[in-house]
Amino acid sequence: RFCQAGMLYRPTREKDVEVLKDYAYKMLKSTGHEEISLSSLSSSDYSHLRELVTFLIDEFKSQGINISLPSLRIDAFSLDVMGQVQDIRKSSLTFAPEAGSQRMRNVINKGLTVEDIIGGAGQAFDGGWNKVKLYFMLGLPTETEEDMRAIPELADQIARRYYEIPKDQRNGKCQITTSTSFFIPKPFTPFQWARMYTNEEYISRAAIVKHAFNEQLNRKSLKYHWHDAEVTVLEGVFARGDRKTSEVIKEAYRLGCLYDSWSDQFDNEKWMQAFENTGIDIAFYNLRERSLDEVFPWDFIDIGVTKEFLKQEWNHAMNAEVTPNCRMKCSGCGVAKWKGGVCIESKN
Repeated sequence: RFCQAGMLYRPTREKDVEVLKDYAYKMLKSTGHEEISLSSLSSSDYSHLRELVTFLIDEFKSQGINISLPSLRIDAFSLDVMGQVQDIRKSSLTFAPEAGSQRMRNVINKGLTVEDIIGGAGQAFDGGWNKVKLYFMLGLPTETEEDMRAIPELADQIARRYYEIPKDQRNGKCQITTSTSFFIPKPFTPFQWARMYTNEEYISRAAIVKHAFNEQLNRKSLKYHWHDAEVTVLEGVFARGDRKTSEVIKEAYRLGCLYDSWSDQFDNEKWMQAFENTGIDIAFYNLRERSLDEVFPWDFIDIGVTKEFLKQEWNHAMNAEVTPNCRMKCSGCGVAKWKGGVCIESKN
């Protein structure tokens, strides 16, 4: 429900596996790179993943090419695929539970259970991995301190699963690296009505998680990083901004903000000055929950998914209700009118 791409790019359509094989061959031949990454919003949802990975390994193994599989969903991850990939070069696996507690995962419609997560990590550990990266979000709608503390608790559970393996069969110590970014509501998503928080509130939330990490049994195997809160506030304004916010960008440029995507160049004071000089109120864009009847600057754009469906999903989120995947059941989001992808395939 937080993912803009998951709404904009509906309906689900898969690229032909032979086309991907051809792309891989041509890219590696053209660039000289030593790694190919299967990049997707959810790589493990691709129905020909095993065939594609097998081809890449058979074709490029002798050249020492590493195969990277980011964006894997733990509950759909194939042990067979993992076993094949690890033959080339052992690296860390990246999983994105997004939220620590089950209630919070239901709110965002992630649909993962603790059993799915621990089971998937356990399969990875049994397959020889000892490094796992976990991605979460802080500041999601309805989030409580209990939800925040559930993040390090889940990381610790994963580490415990590793240490259940007999010592003589382990690959050294495990390393669970957890990163949190702060949630930013996006247009065309069920969370476009959600509020954000101040810089100080975000830092406070990250501090709660940081302190909870220090309390975990396996804290020496756990690392924690969090996103810059000042940048989050700016991203929040421009993610749902109207034409007025262009004046802030122009003023920030005039004040010398040029390469602010680089942290060493970012100057938050200049940005705050730009807001002050233009009279644009950050709180108006970030600190209020929008009413369901508010007219948005982007409402005139038709992405297929209807605003009524997004409202329905917002209400489901507030009640922590899960909506089935499109391949399991049609929820009537509106994109069937495009007459393509899974909307048609599911009827055949």
